[in-house]
Amino acid sequence: MLKWALAIVVVLAIGAAATWLAQGPLRRRDETAAGITALSAMSWREFIRIVLEALSRRGYHRLVDREAPSGESDHILVRNGDHWLLSTKHGSAFVLGRAAVNELTAAMGLAGAVGGLLVTQGRIDDDARRTAHGQAVELLDGATLWPELRPLMPAPTLAPMEKASAKRARERSLAGWLLALIAGVAVFSLLPATRPSAATVAPAAGVPADAAAGTATAEPATPAGEPDAATLQAERRELAAAIATLPGISRAFWTSSSTLEVLSSGGEGEPFTAICPLVERYPALASSRIQLTPPLDSGRAVRFRQCRSY
Repeated sequence: MLKWALAIVVVLAIGAAATWLAQGPLRRRDETAAGITALSAMSWREFIRIVLEALSRRGYHRLVDREAPSGESDHILVRNGDHWLLSTKHGSAFVLGRAAVNELTAAMGLAGAVGGLLVTQGRIDDDARRTAHGQAVELLDGATLWPELRPLMPAPTLAPMEKASAKRARERSLAGWLLALIAGVAVFSLLPATRPSAATVAPAAGVPADAAAGTATAEPATPAGEPDAATLQAERRELAAAIATLPGISRAFWTSSSTLEVLSSGGEGEPFTAICPLVERYPALASSRIQLTPPLDSGRAVRFRQCRSY
């Protein structure tokens, strides 16, 4: 029962984490990347229009509009009676550094602006952010710009991006649950089987509880002369490892608690002649069934043998 519970917990934990990751951060990342591409594909006039509309929601209003044919422009904005300078770089290929911030602050002084905004669909590097720190300069690059512009995007442009990111999220979630299932099966297979202790076995009908308790304490947990479950599991591993080192043997593993499969790599001689002495070293495993599996292309049949009868 414990094996089942642990396996189910592993499946649910991994599956839930994968679903959260796929439907949350990764889906937002995909949609942001698609949004930046869509913004870069806009004309300069359409891009600056949507930027100014987004800033108007913050309380900025355009005072002066000078557009440059190169796709770059500075705009004087007013908020609460103060002038702000908006500088935009149109294109996702831009990587703005310290020079762009210095240019903006110099232009702010000439324009008599109290602050500035540097906007691009590209990326603003760490050097620029350190330069802007402590100054009245706000930096908006692709990752931070898209959430503000997203509500203003035309529906025909936004709908395909949402559909594509949702599809990717479903595919990732499905892959995550598949991985969770594999992990759960692995946990179930690797955990040792648990045996009920004598103290937890219910007394037979008609036997007084005191007598049953006395019997439970008087008898050992395992029959005399037999190793406990942990020792038996260790002996199985040791035996499989020892057989795998024999000439002509490629691998040995337990397919059940009483069957040891031995994969032959070919060669002459009778493998059981070398296998049985190793098996008989372990009295508790001496009567196990040995399955000798030849190479697939050998044409030989699978053979079974018990080195010692029950």
